[in-house]
Amino acid sequence: MTRRLLPRFVRKRYAVKFALALGLVTLAIAAVGGYSYLHANEVIGEETRDGLVTNAEIQAQNLDEWLTRMEVQMRSISESAAFQSGDDRDINLYLWSVVERDRDIDAAYYIDTRNETVLTSTGSASVASAESVTTYYGRQEFTALAQQSHGDVVISDPFRPSEGAAPVLLFATTIPERPNRAVIAVANLRDISETHLHDINAGRFVVVDAAGTVVLAEDESRLLETDALETTRYDSASGFVPGQSLGDSKTEVGFARMEAHDWVVTSRVPTGEAYALRTDILTQILATLFVVGAGAALLAATIGRDTVDAVRTLGSSARELTDGNLDVAIDRDREDEFGDLYEAFDVMRVSLRDQILDAERAREEAESARREAWDEKEASERRRRHLERTAEAYGEVMRACADGDLAERIDPDEESEAMAEVARSFNEMMADVQERNEQLRTVSNVLSHDLRNPLNVAVGRAELLADETESDHVEPLVESLDRIDAIIDDALVLALQRRVEDTLPVALSDVARRSWTHVDTGGATLVVDENPRFAADPDLAAHVFENLFRNSVEHGSTGSRIPSDDAVEHGSTGNRTVSGDAVEHDSTGSRIPSDDAVEHGSTGNRTVSGDAVEHDSTGSRIPSDDAVEHGDDGVTVTVGALGDARGFYVEDDGPGIPESDRASVLEPGYTTNRAGGGTGFGLPIVLQVADAHGWDLTLCESASGGARFELSDVERVGRDTDDAASLV
Repeated sequence: MTRRLLPRFVRKRYAVKFALALGLVTLAIAAVGGYSYLHANEVIGEETRDGLVTNAEIQAQNLDEWLTRMEVQMRSISESAAFQSGDDRDINLYLWSVVERDRDIDAAYYIDTRNETVLTSTGSASVASAESVTTYYGRQEFTALAQQSHGDVVISDPFRPSEGAAPVLLFATTIPERPNRAVIAVANLRDISETHLHDINAGRFVVVDAAGTVVLAEDESRLLETDALETTRYDSASGFVPGQSLGDSKTEVGFARMEAHDWVVTSRVPTGEAYALRTDILTQILATLFVVGAGAALLAATIGRDTVDAVRTLGSSARELTDGNLDVAIDRDREDEFGDLYEAFDVMRVSLRDQILDAERAREEAESARREAWDEKEASERRRRHLERTAEAYGEVMRACADGDLAERIDPDEESEAMAEVARSFNEMMADVQERNEQLRTVSNVLSHDLRNPLNVAVGRAELLADETESDHVEPLVESLDRIDAIIDDALVLALQRRVEDTLPVALSDVARRSWTHVDTGGATLVVDENPRFAADPDLAAHVFENLFRNSVEHGSTGSRIPSDDAVEHGSTGNRTVSGDAVEHDSTGSRIPSDDAVEHGSTGNRTVSGDAVEHDSTGSRIPSDDAVEHGDDGVTVTVGALGDARGFYVEDDGPGIPESDRASVLEPGYTTNRAGGGTGFGLPIVLQVADAHGWDLTLCESASGGARFELSDVERVGRDTDDAASLV
């Protein structure tokens, strides 16, 4: 569109367009400069007015704060303890401290408003004497004003107390609870002007009262003079008064009324100084236009002409390249930027030719790579699907093995060597596990049948030997054989390598009491606190309680059972009791005492006959006086529910297990009572049975300092039975 607006002879000639562009740029800069000046003039005017008004408002706020502070100070002085006491000496000292402390107060007076007399005074004599201050303002008028304040602070008009004295301002208030007494503070307006009027650039602050009298000014000579600017111009709370003739020049004035007193604060700057920036901007714009015009003419005469020639040459070469002539000769003799451009064109020509050849080769290679990538993607997808199927098959076999089918095996994957190695390793591991499992079954059979049968025969022979011969070696022999029997029982339980799948509801009280009758408890006492029902294998649960009870009895009591000459009582885990006459054997090789030798309790334990043992109604063994002697301090074993933890506990009031040994006592074979027949398998059996049920076993200390075993995460079934806490 722009080209159509230009005449043809302009469009076809770069030199004409170059000159036209320079002219347009010069005109545009001039237009922008003019607009900038007008805009800057407006902005500077607004900023100047706003700045003057803002300065006046800030200064008025500062003076309001000063007057407020003075009023608070006067109330504080009148309410001080010195004035309340009425002692002239204390009042004089207090007024002296006030004048010394507050630089805005030059003198202070304590007056009698009824007699119009000064009772005491202090401060600078250069400001005014007590008589001149009160006399000038008028004793009657000022004292009347003080009397009318009624606790408020009154401010006098500014005045000079005497010829040549500094202009002052009086603050007065009455003394509470002291009729006809008032305090007056004198402020030096010259000092107040220097302290509270802040300088502004190229301007001054002037404060006038309602009558137009200058109250505060940085120029001391203007104090108490009538201001040249009429107070009628201050027609609002704040504003701006432009171009006022004040003295020899015009002045821009911003004003703001004070809230604490009827004064007006003005901020005054000479007009020439206020708008000095506007003149500087105009001068700079004109200088810029002159420089731009001269530069444009020089540019057209030198660089413009040379640029036109270079553009023509480059245009001709570019057209050759466009036509496909990549062998066109390009002049490279110039040493300026156009020479660099010529060289760039030549390099571009050679590079373009090489790139066309490279692009052809790259296109062929990219097409080949694309085909290979697509083939690899398809192969990768096939491998992924195959690995997923293989992993699923492996998982099924592993789950079957975990469920107990140790004969299952994995078919090695022929496509993945890593997966095949996993399969081979797993098959080897499961073969080893199956072999060890078979070995464990063989060992269990040997322990439960092949080894126990000869052991029963040896026990029977030892019992017969005890009947026929009185020897000190018989009893240790029987005890050793009993210990071997107990070790076999423990080993069979430790050989349990399965998880409990089938469970029955078991009552805590029932299994605890039944297990208690199977243990040689001596003088120990069993306490059952609660009777919840939980899911467990009853036989394995009995092993837990029997071993925990045996541990408490063996390690918790300081008194022990002392066998008598007539009989010895053993628990049901393979312990046997010798009677007088004979032992019979059943068809399995187990020893069954004859009718004359042994009576059997309802729990199946063998006990001494005759006068040795009596039985209670539950089948629990109650040793008679002739059979067993009890210690005086048997251990108390307590069984109860854990409550929210879903489990139960077994604890005693014995010496407990040291914290340093609590990890060791759960290791197979560890015992501190090996001399007394301990096998070191009791607590490991408890741990293994708990693991088989999925319970958590915790060993800690009971409230009495004894051992406490907690089995948590136990599945509760049904409702608790009605059996309450009981003692056995």
